[in-house]
Amino acid sequence: MFIPPHWNHKNIKFPEEEINTVIEGLKKLPSKEHDNFTSLHYTSYENPVNPEGIWNEVYGLILSDLLTDVGIYKMSRYSYIYWSQYYIRNSSHNIHNHYSPHPKNDLSFVHFLKVTDTPLFRFTNLEGEYFTPPKQNEGDFICFPSWVWHEVIPNESDQERLIVAGNIQINNMDPYEN
Repeated sequence: MFIPPHWNHKNIKFPEEEINTVIEGLKKLPSKEHDNFTSLHYTSYENPVNPEGIWNEVYGLILSDLLTDVGIYKMSRYSYIYWSQYYIRNSSHNIHNHYSPHPKNDLSFVHFLKVTDTPLFRFTNLEGEYFTPPKQNEGDFICFPSWVWHEVIPNESDQERLIVAGNIQINNMDPYEN
């Protein structure tokens, strides 16, 4: 059975008011529609406007906690980026990964902030096998190597979906230099 490397970090919920503020900010951005990787959804990825910036401090704390839990926080220097994505009916995100040698992406994450009744995020091995992580409740935070292929299947409901995704780059892993 196909089960890619991944782990659940914690369940971290944000106030509904903040989530709605981010959604309203995303709705003001042009939607990404039918390019090579996506079909109709709103994202702050590669956009100078980032409504999720209200969470800069809290994501710094979440990621230091994550790297502490996996045992590399005290021995590493790292950087990260993150962005938000808002999905409505018929929204999806085709199969992709976050691997990039420049800048190097080591780990990726998805934070589920507003979810649909049916889990939409899943991993794939590009051979027709899929794995849908069972923890896709509001607040769930999952992490995986950036090279793992994944997608968001079409939202066939009228429910809204908001996630924050990101990449962590490990810049140095020497316990004696940190």
